[in-house]
Amino acid sequence: MDNLIIYQKVYDFTLYLFPVVDRFPKHEKFVLCTHIKSCVLDIMRLIIQANKSRNKRPVLYDIDVKIEELRFLLRLAHDRKYLAHKSYEHSGKLVMEIGRLLGGWIKSVG
Repeated sequence: MDNLIIYQKVYDFTLYLFPVVDRFPKHEKFVLCTHIKSCVLDIMRLIIQANKSRNKRPVLYDIDVKIEELRFLLRLAHDRKYLAHKSYEHSGKLVMEIGRLLGGWIKSVG
C-alpha cells in the first residue's frame, strides 16, 4: 500500500490538515471540522478499497466525488474565515495534486 503515491499524498495531507481544522472555533468543531476530517478519512478508505478491488473504476469515481466534497468544505471554511488564506491555498494545492494522481489512476485502469 505504501508504494501508492496517492496513498502517501493523502496521508501527508491528513497530517497537515487535521491540526489546522482543530483550530476552528469551538462551535464548528462538531460540524464543519468533523465533516472535513470525515471526508479526508473517506478518501483514504476508498483509496485502500480501490487498491484491493478488481473493479477499480467505480471506487475511483467515488474518490473523485469525495475530493469535490472536500474542496467545497475547504472553500466554505475559508469563506467563513475559519481557514486562513495561506492554509486554504496550501490545502488547495495538495488537493489538486491528489486529484491529478487520481486522474492518472483512472486513465491507467482504462
